[in-house]
Amino acid sequence: MEFLLTSATFPFSAAVIHSGSTLEAVLTGIPEGSNAPVTGGVTQELREIFRQLDHVLALAGITKTAVCSVRLYLADVLRDIAAVNSVYEEYFGKHPPNRRAYGVTLQSGMLIEAAFVAEIP
Repeated sequence: MEFLLTSATFPFSAAVIHSGSTLEAVLTGIPEGSNAPVTGGVTQELREIFRQLDHVLALAGITKTAVCSVRLYLADVLRDIAAVNSVYEEYFGKHPPNRRAYGVTLQSGMLIEAAFVAEIP
């Protein structure tokens, strides 16, 4: 397993490659070096997550079209899903991967956390 992106802030790896062909990443709206999410609500947190995802994908030498599965964890799924859908569609455009959204209790004041699986050719 290759640890692609480790966190200096938290005790886990944000992204790993296993079997040489699968990238898994769990990202939050908390920028590296901070212990709180970006301000501006769930849409700004998701934009930060996508900014981080772009970085992770670049490290792996792939693009967002390689993402095949997304799990979104929302502190208030009923309130925020419409706003999240808008940012999600803006990011993925005409090639949206499979996605699930769950309502959960999140730590550190987060409104959203996202898990991604991408295939590496």
